[in-house]
Amino acid sequence: MLFRTFKSLMISVLLGFSLMSFCQAKTIVYQGSGNEEWKKTGVRGGDVIVIPDGEYHNFKITIQGKGKRSKPVRLKAETPGGVVLTGESWIYYYGHYVVVDGFDLKNIKPSLYNKKLRAPIANIKPGASTEKSADMCQMCILQHIRIDQEHPEALAADYRWVDIYGYYNIVRHNYFGGKKSQGRVLQLNLKHADKENKPANHRIQYNYFASRNEGEPLDNGGEALLIGESSRQHVSAQVRVEMNLFYDASVAGEPEVISNKSSDNLYQYNTIRNTSASLTLRHGDRNTVQYNWFLQNQRPGSGGVRVIGKDNVVLNNYIDGAAGAQGETEGKTYRTALGMAAGYSEADDKAHINGYQLSVNNVFDRNTVVRSVQPVMLSSWYKRDQDMTRPPQQTTFTNNLVFQMGHQPLDEYWVKGQAISVDFTPESKYTNKQGKQNVAEYFPSFKALSGNISDWAVSNLVKEGVTIDRTSKLSGCDAFATGDQVFEPFGGTGADLSLMAEPLRWTNELKSAKLGPAWLNNNWLDAAKGYRPCQS
Repeated sequence: MLFRTFKSLMISVLLGFSLMSFCQAKTIVYQGSGNEEWKKTGVRGGDVIVIPDGEYHNFKITIQGKGKRSKPVRLKAETPGGVVLTGESWIYYYGHYVVVDGFDLKNIKPSLYNKKLRAPIANIKPGASTEKSADMCQMCILQHIRIDQEHPEALAADYRWVDIYGYYNIVRHNYFGGKKSQGRVLQLNLKHADKENKPANHRIQYNYFASRNEGEPLDNGGEALLIGESSRQHVSAQVRVEMNLFYDASVAGEPEVISNKSSDNLYQYNTIRNTSASLTLRHGDRNTVQYNWFLQNQRPGSGGVRVIGKDNVVLNNYIDGAAGAQGETEGKTYRTALGMAAGYSEADDKAHINGYQLSVNNVFDRNTVVRSVQPVMLSSWYKRDQDMTRPPQQTTFTNNLVFQMGHQPLDEYWVKGQAISVDFTPESKYTNKQGKQNVAEYFPSFKALSGNISDWAVSNLVKEGVTIDRTSKLSGCDAFATGDQVFEPFGGTGADLSLMAEPLRWTNELKSAKLGPAWLNNNWLDAAKGYRPCQS
C-alpha cells in the first residue's frame, strides 16, 4: 500500500514537471535566409519569435498566436531595426495579443496573393474573409516599425502599406516614409465590424507619416490614413487617433490627409505640417476633432478640418498658414481652414452613398485660424453643376478666432474676400454650367452663433455673432520651445494653448519625444515640452 502511494506520488511529480516543461514559454529563432513563405501557427502566450539581424529578400512571415494580456506572443527583430525586409516581403499576424516589434522594411513592393495585391503588413490571415473576425487580430500591437522607400516596380501599383482589421488593436511608434504609389499608407477596415455589429476600438498613436510628394501627383486615394469606407459610414468604429505627426503626408491632388468614413471616432493632439490636404470627416457622424495643430506654412492646397455629416465636434484646434484653393483648378472649396460642405439634394443623397450627406448639428468652438488664405466656409460646395442644394442646418459656431494678419482671403466668387463665408446667401448670383440659376432648398441655419472675432469682413449671415477688430494685434511666441510661433487666444476667443500638447516635429535637430520607433529617435524617452505663456 505504501509502495503504491509512493509510486502515485512520483508519477504526479513527474507529470507536474512534464506539464511545467510543456507550458514553459519558448524562444523560436528563424534559421533560414529569406526568399520563402514562413509560417508559425498555434504559438502560445509568452513565446518569442526572433528573426536574426540581417537583410531578407521576398521573406513572407505569417504568425498566428494566442497570447494573453500578461503573456503576449512576440514577433521581434533580434535587434530593433536590425532586420531589413525588402522586395515582396510581408508580415501577416493574427490571433490574440500578438506584438510585432522592431522591423525595417525597405525597397518594398506588394505581393500578388489570390490574384490581389496585398499590403506588406496586415493583421489578418492571408486570403481570409474580410467579413468575419475569426482570422483577424484582437488586442494586437504593431510597433517600432519603419516602412520607407519603394521598389521602382511598385510605383505604378495601387496598394496599401498597412491593413488593420479585427478589434482593439494598436498601431504605435512607427515611421511611415514617403509612399509614392497610389493607395493609402494605413487603412482601418470595417467590413467585419459592420457585419458583426461591434466597434473596432483601435488606437493609432505616436506615428510619423512622412513626405509623399517626391513622386507624380495622383488622384483620389492618396491619403495617409483612412478609417472605414463610404458604405460603412454608419459603423460606430470608436477609433482614437492621437499624438501622430503628418508632414507633407498627402499626395499632391489628394485633398484628404486623413479621411474619416465611419462614426464615433476621436482625433486629438495630432500635428499636420506642410501638407496639401485637410483632416476630412468625409462620411460619418458623432466624430470629434480636438486639440490638433495644423501648421501649413502656406503650402498650396493645404487646409485644416472639413466636415460632412451630423453631430460632429471641432473643438480647440489651431490652424496657421492654410493656403487653401490658391493654385487649384477645381474642387476649390474643400481646401478651407475650417469648412463644412453643402449636401446633395434628398433624392441624390439616397442614390449616392459616396456623395455629400446633409450636415446637421455640427459644432465649431474655440478654434484659432490665423494667416490662412481661405479661412472659414460654413456651407461650401464641391462642383455646383451637381445637385448640392442643401446647406448645413443647426450649426454651432462659437468663440472662434479668425485673424488674417495681412493675409487677404482668397477673392473668388463664393468667398467674396470674406474671412468667414457662408455660401447660398440671398445675394448669390452664381449660375451653373447649364445656365440655370442655382437655388438652394433652404438657407443655412445656426443653433448658436456668438463670441467669434475676426479682423476681416464676414458674411452677412454671421455678422450678429462676429466682432470685427482690425486694430488689435495678437500676442505670439515660441510657447512650446519647438521653433513654432503661435498666437494666444484673444478677447476670450480661440484655442486654449494650455490644453494642447506640444506641436510635434521630426527633423535632424529635433524629434519629438516618443514619436516614431525608439531605435530611430535618440530622444525618444525625453519628456514632452510644456506650454509657457507668451506674457510671462
